[in-house]
Parts: sequence; structure tokens; C-alpha cells
Amino acid sequence: AFGVSAFMIPHHIIIGGSTGIASFINYYFNIPLSYTVMFINVIMFIFGYMILGKSFALTTIISTFIYPLCLELFQLIDMTHFCDDLFLAGIYAGVIIGVGIGLVIKAGASTGGMDIPSIILNKKKGISVGTTMNISDTIILITQMSFSKTTEILYGIAIVFVTSFVINKVLTFGSSKIQMLIISPRYNEIKYELLHHLDNGVTMIKIETGMNEESQNAVMAVMSNRKMNTVKQAALKIDSHAFITVNQINEVSGRGFSFDRYVE
Repeated sequence: AFGVSAFMIPHHIIIGGSTGIASFINYYFNIPLSYTVMFINVIMFIFGYMILGKSFALTTIISTFIYPLCLELFQLIDMTHFCDDLFLAGIYAGVIIGVGIGLVIKAGASTGGMDIPSIILNKKKGISVGTTMNISDTIILITQMSFSKTTEILYGIAIVFVTSFVINKVLTFGSSKIQMLIISPRYNEIKYELLHHLDNGVTMIKIETGMNEESQNAVMAVMSNRKMNTVKQAALKIDSHAFITVNQINEVSGRGFSFDRYVE
């Protein structure tokens, strides 16, 4: 609500979702944004409750009512000159809205509003939520183009990408790790070093070398970003010709990560 009120509305940047519909209605009928958003959210909430059930409604009820109330609160505060730079306004709008939506999704809840028809179509027809949300947001953005300048339209589209990027970062924050695969004939020494000196779990993978067709083990280890260089240098110290690949992984669960490594 703050991102919309402080950065998007003052610069007339187009926006998707129920707020976009409210912006269209506000321009042509002069009805306050928060009233329209509340009306849309309540209608969609009722549909969601009737079709998706009580458990879904419980995870959506807070967003349904708190967002338009906060929108009204921020609208009462004059934020016209909170940020006069259109470029900065676009960046911060995308970041703040992305963080807000990301936290809601990470909590296992829904932001309500125009998300609900997409969820219903997914349940009843098997249509991807992302697909229907993109289609509905595109239609909502197009309706605002009739009274928006080209710059405002372009910024609105750019903010969609920034918001999506930030949402993904919020959803994986704190859970992303590094996966390292070490291929070396001295795999037993490397395994021992990682397990007993660096306190890093490993998994041994059966492989066959391509050139010599020799069967051996590869060492796979998952670690935090800051530990990557330490592990890499330890492996290279044992075998300076070790073949090492490093990948970024979004989430890890299991012993040593989502619960304790050691069992009493």
C-alpha cells in the first residue's frame, strides 16, 4: 500500500491487479481507490470462500481487508512530493511491492483480489495461475493506457519485471546455497578434509571418467556462499588438477540444513 501510494499514484504509473481496476474507475468516475479495491477484494474473497473453501479464506482474509485500509490511510497523507524523481519512484515501487507480495506468499497466504480468479481457474480447469494472472494484468494495464502517457506506461511495464524479480528473491532469501561437484582421483582425501576439518557434509556419487573410462567417486557438497571459496581451495590444495563445478541452488532441505546434522 505504501509503494502504491508513495511512488505509483503520484506519478500516474499504471499498475495491475485490483489497484489497476480501481485506478481506471477513479479516473473516469472519481471514486476513491481504496473504496474500489475494498469492493473488489470482498467480492473475490466471497467467491474464493464459496469455491475454494474455509482454509483458503483464512489465509486470505487479512490481505483482503488490511491492504485497502492501509491504502486509504496512506491516501490521507499527502505523498505527492515524497519522491519527485520518476526513475527512483519506479525502482522503489517495484522493490517495496515485491517485498510485500513476496512475504505474503512466503507465509503460505494469498494477496487476495485478482489472484483469486486465477487460483479458481487453476483448481477447476487446470490452467496455470501465472498464465491467467499475466493475461488479467495485461488487460488491466491496457485499460489504463487510454489516459496514461507513454512514459507512465513504460514505467508500469518495467515495474512488473522489477516486482517479479524481487518476489523471487524474497521467496529464496536465506535458503539459497552453493552446490559444488568435485571430480578427482583423490576423492577420499577430499571427502575426509570436508567432513572432518571443514565440518561440511558430502555425498559420494559413482561416476566414470570420459577419457580413460575409469570408475571412481565424485564428491558433491552443499554449503553457504561464504564457505564456497574455503571448500574450493581445500580441494585444490589436495589436487590442483581437480575438476570442480559450482552451481547456485535456490533451496535446500534435509539433515544439516532444515534440521540438525547430528543425532544423539
